[in-house]
Amino acid sequence: MSIITRYVINVNIFIILCLCEQVAGNAQKAPLPDDHKSVHNAFSLNKKDLENIVAELPAEIRDRILLSPDRFLSLMANVINEPAGMLTLVDKKHRLPSGYEPSDLVSMKDYPLKISQQYFKISSAVIPDLLEMAQAARKDGIELTFASTYRSESFQRTLYERNVKRRGRKEADRVSAQPGHSQHQLGVAVDFGSVNDSFTGTKMERWLNSNAWKYGFSLSYPKGREDITGYRYESWHYRYTGKPAAELERAYFGGVQQFMMEFFHSKGSIFIAKRTRDKSKPSPFSIKN
Repeated sequence: MSIITRYVINVNIFIILCLCEQVAGNAQKAPLPDDHKSVHNAFSLNKKDLENIVAELPAEIRDRILLSPDRFLSLMANVINEPAGMLTLVDKKHRLPSGYEPSDLVSMKDYPLKISQQYFKISSAVIPDLLEMAQAARKDGIELTFASTYRSESFQRTLYERNVKRRGRKEADRVSAQPGHSQHQLGVAVDFGSVNDSFTGTKMERWLNSNAWKYGFSLSYPKGREDITGYRYESWHYRYTGKPAAELERAYFGGVQQFMMEFFHSKGSIFIAKRTRDKSKPSPFSIKN
């Protein structure tokens, strides 16, 4: 084989190797299919992951989430940073640990709030937004009246048993929680005004209905949802969920707290596990015994 022939062969081999390297490099740089792209930098989740997470939700809720996943996940990124246990599901099927008492209760008499009893307490996590809401209501000519806040398990037992004697168990279960199953025991629930149907339609009730969500408060037992919540309509009973969750409920869960809380209960741990930062923070969706 002549020198020229060997030279030509070597050049051709070099060119082929360069082309192979370029093809391999382009393959490595090729964009991932949309289904495998991360949908938000706060979570290591792709589109398929999110679709699986929301698959069991009612169709209208699922569709809202999948139409605007970035906003949904931005709100979820803030929700998972709420205080430990604050968004625990408490309802007829899910009870708190026996004898549970929040560790951060503060006396409401130490704040410029209109309370019906001097012994009222509430979680300290609620106070900043509660004060902001009370001040906003005052500017609109309304003084919010707090009729019930934190209740111990023993207090709730007394209240429930009294209702059973007066109304019978079936009706009592519509209007009061059994001990261990009350949102009030979490220290984040508030009853306003008269705590009966006369509250509905008042200026205070209308103001709260329109504005409470802006300050992180959600109506727990809305009208026409007894089949979902297990309780009759209570226009006076609000639970503090924090501003991100209240906005999330309003934007994606049709204003139904129960839908959102059940979602947090069943799927919240996935968002905790898949977050890309602050991985050591405790979950707001559960209380450790």
